[in-house]
Amino acid sequence: MSWKVTVSIFAAVFAVGMAVMTGAPVDANVNEEGVQNALKFAVVQHNKKSNDMYLSQVAQVIRAQKQVVAGTKYIITVQMGKTPCRKNGAEETCAIHADPEMARPYQCTFTVWSRPWLPAIELLKQTCP
Repeated sequence: MSWKVTVSIFAAVFAVGMAVMTGAPVDANVNEEGVQNALKFAVVQHNKKSNDMYLSQVAQVIRAQKQVVAGTKYIITVQMGKTPCRKNGAEETCAIHADPEMARPYQCTFTVWSRPWLPAIELLKQTCP
């Protein structure tokens, strides 16, 4: 019966010592290549799905996380803003309006699944107002 107590204590100490559950999302560096690729992909998909005449761009990254799954899942929360560039225009990059009234800032959370060995990337979820 003492081995049961020992195993229980060991399990409890081990669980407390594990600050992050294996497989759970962890904070990611915004400058990491995988995060940047996922964010660029998500913004392009967001603009394609939007009914707005103008492109939106990322004003600020609020939080970036990644989770190891069959590949990597990125969960990125950003502050978006409108640009003066029309969709299907020739502009490669477009700055967000400096005037907040024109930029109409809003927050989005993108969940992107990347499997570089295929190569495949997919926008799993997009939460924007």
